[in-house]
Amino acid sequence: MARTTYPRSELRALRVAWTVAASVWPLTAFLAALTLAALAWWAGTGDWGLVLLSLLFAKAGLLGLVASFALHEAAHAAVLKRLNGITSVTVERTALRVSLRPEGMITRGQNALVALAGPVSCGLVGAALWFAGDALAWWYLLHLAFLLPVFGDGRSLWRSVHFKTGRAPAAGSRRR
Repeated sequence: MARTTYPRSELRALRVAWTVAASVWPLTAFLAALTLAALAWWAGTGDWGLVLLSLLFAKAGLLGLVASFALHEAAHAAVLKRLNGITSVTVERTALRVSLRPEGMITRGQNALVALAGPVSCGLVGAALWFAGDALAWWYLLHLAFLLPVFGDGRSLWRSVHFKTGRAPAAGSRRR
């Protein structure tokens, strides 16, 4: 697992978005190789159908999958940046997951706001894409499922509703 810790003063939503995008470089490399192979096929045969198909895959992979997760985590970072009780945020990357782990103390309401920020931001973009008739909308709308208690955002939201005190450790904080 790779970790990068940012003090709250150095946390930037765009930096987090780029970290998410860079963490899936194998997907980006695969889509680039697929497109180059399709271009080679087109150059050799004159058949451009595979080029269109590879560009469709690239659009779904980059603008759907990667961009939606980058927006999701960047929205969490934007909210965390504004919370005085947060001292630092660690970006954790594994093969299948990128998440933010805040350190510090936040209120129940702040915890709920952080948990809602990622899925709701994607839901809003998804709704706009849906009304625009773009097929990428579902990639973004699926992020609303992260509000279910089986996912990290949903668990954080659930915990924020069930805390008995006004302030609690940030969802990702390790108790010392």
